[in-house]
Amino acid sequence: MRRSRLILLLFAALGAANAFGQADISAQIGRPSPPAGQWHRGRMKLAHTNQAPKIDGKLDDACWKAATHGKGFFRLLSNDPVMDQTEVWMCADKENLYFAFHCTDRNPATILAKETQRNGNLNQDERVVVVIDSQSLHHDSSAFWVNAIGTQLQEMEGGVADNQAWQGDWHAATSRCDDGWIAEMSIPFRLLHYPKGAHSFGMFVARRKPDESNFTCWPYMPPQSDTGSIAQYATDFDDINPPYYAPKPTVSPYMLATTGQGTSARFGMDVKYPLTTSITGVATVKPDFQTVEGAVQDISFSYTEKYVPDRRPFFAEGGGVIDDSFLFYSQRIADVDFGLKVAGKNGPTTLGLLSTSSSIGDKQSANVATFDQQFGQYSGMGGTFLSSHQTGSEGEVAQVRAYYGWAKGMRNVRFFSNATQAWLGNGQHGQSLFANVNTYAGKGQLNGNLYVVKTDAGFDNPLGLVDETNTQGVGMNLNTFNVYDHGAVEKRNFYLSGSSFNHCDGSFFHRYIYAGSEFDMRNGMGYGVDLTLGSREQYADRSLSGKVLWNQKSLLSKGSLSVDFGRRQDMPYRFTALNQGFAANKQLSFDLSFGDLRLGSDSQTQTILTGTYRIDPLQSFGGRMVSQGSKTNVYFSYGHRTRKGNDMFVLLGDPNSPTTQRSVTLKMVWSF
Repeated sequence: MRRSRLILLLFAALGAANAFGQADISAQIGRPSPPAGQWHRGRMKLAHTNQAPKIDGKLDDACWKAATHGKGFFRLLSNDPVMDQTEVWMCADKENLYFAFHCTDRNPATILAKETQRNGNLNQDERVVVVIDSQSLHHDSSAFWVNAIGTQLQEMEGGVADNQAWQGDWHAATSRCDDGWIAEMSIPFRLLHYPKGAHSFGMFVARRKPDESNFTCWPYMPPQSDTGSIAQYATDFDDINPPYYAPKPTVSPYMLATTGQGTSARFGMDVKYPLTTSITGVATVKPDFQTVEGAVQDISFSYTEKYVPDRRPFFAEGGGVIDDSFLFYSQRIADVDFGLKVAGKNGPTTLGLLSTSSSIGDKQSANVATFDQQFGQYSGMGGTFLSSHQTGSEGEVAQVRAYYGWAKGMRNVRFFSNATQAWLGNGQHGQSLFANVNTYAGKGQLNGNLYVVKTDAGFDNPLGLVDETNTQGVGMNLNTFNVYDHGAVEKRNFYLSGSSFNHCDGSFFHRYIYAGSEFDMRNGMGYGVDLTLGSREQYADRSLSGKVLWNQKSLLSKGSLSVDFGRRQDMPYRFTALNQGFAANKQLSFDLSFGDLRLGSDSQTQTILTGTYRIDPLQSFGGRMVSQGSKTNVYFSYGHRTRKGNDMFVLLGDPNSPTTQRSVTLKMVWSF
């Protein structure tokens, strides 16, 4: 499965404070010692206020005096003491959740934060985050980030389109003080998905300093935890009692005009309608895919089709409901005249419906329906049905799945299996079976999974990314990692993988083994090495790769170089990849990506140069050059977003054409 949620890459989960039978953690000061004994989830009450704070990055509002107070953050994935402590205040009124942070620093002059674009990359900045499990099921969550200069980032449960009117607005502000910095946040209940009658949320807060390998958090979480579910350790905050809102649609019509080789204009509309506080409907008429900059597929060697992320807003909204590209790969839907989507999670039930139609090209129509029911923390079952009809091709696919798991101490064990059946319009049909067992115990422990797959020769999924058919076999992945709070090495990872597959008639298909290691250094350097040995049908494959990374703690000037060489398809092989960022100043930056593939006597090169000039958090100029082989495409853009969703975009050229186009496009979006 492919999971695109950024927050899964950052940290694992959170524990509670009061579950240890100790005094309220907020009463502790300085550098508290981790609670002793077995971890249990705790409960706390959230304070309420009748005086909303002014979100200005100052702690002079009356509501903070009576707010729920946390003082004494703990280090994630470690019991080492926290030197630069953080305090948090939390409260709510009838419309919003409010949070304030005081982030102390022994050397305030070294506080690092450079990203200024809303929903940009904050990974190299000092930042704080509020994580909210509004379903209170300890399974999924939304995250609200702000860096030390006030730049905001939100990551919503289930996925959301890059449209401020659809995302909903929230506010944050920061300021510097003598001993660090202060942040305030206001998060409207309208942004969150929760069932009617909800009275509690799972929540925790955390802080990340770029020069440290770990987050610090409050309340406490155990140092070994399951990175697959951030919300698993979230403390339950009671007495929140969020309001129930009557459905209110957001309508976003647009106008797009293009001139160049001829002049054209067209109109379209997107509508978002919250059916409930947890289920959302989206409709689109003549959506604009022309101005959406698509991801560029790299030229690295692969026997199978590569996954390319889909940035089109209609597919991003609710995209987390179906996050398995084997089932649904939205790139399979090229054009849409009309689309309808319903997605969300109401308590333990997850629902997703999608329908699109097009009168262009092959006149494709696609339909997807998915349903999952969760039973407790680790178990559940579900099913998905898909159909695709277009000129000369049609097919239907159905899948049933189930998962079961448990935790013993800090060791988590999960079983997952599915059966997928396909019926194609030409009478062809086939089945794919998959089973997987996964075990995870955190840093310093052995983690891994074992899987079994069988996919018939007649299987195909017109709407999915199916790597290979007519195969059956087993595979495994093992890894052990550790994170260090002191010393030259911040993180190290060792991994070993292997697979053995035959064709369904028993004839040989492939055998592979992979082994490697990675080291992240405290000075921003990184190193890795990887060995591949195996054979595929008549080919013997073997390769050795190495990589070096630098300036990894710099947002705009980090870089990497990797070289993979050996033999593929019984031919000499080498792939070289270089990535480098450049910062001309605080506003102007560039990113260069270069790839060179040599396979036998054939060679390919690819160069991608991207530039951004940041005017303010909501305005920027941009541009991209993509050169591959004899073809080069250059385009430039200007974007002006507003917090209310009334946006304007100007493009010189076409971002997704293989060659440069002499055209000018103006797009206006209104939201109400």
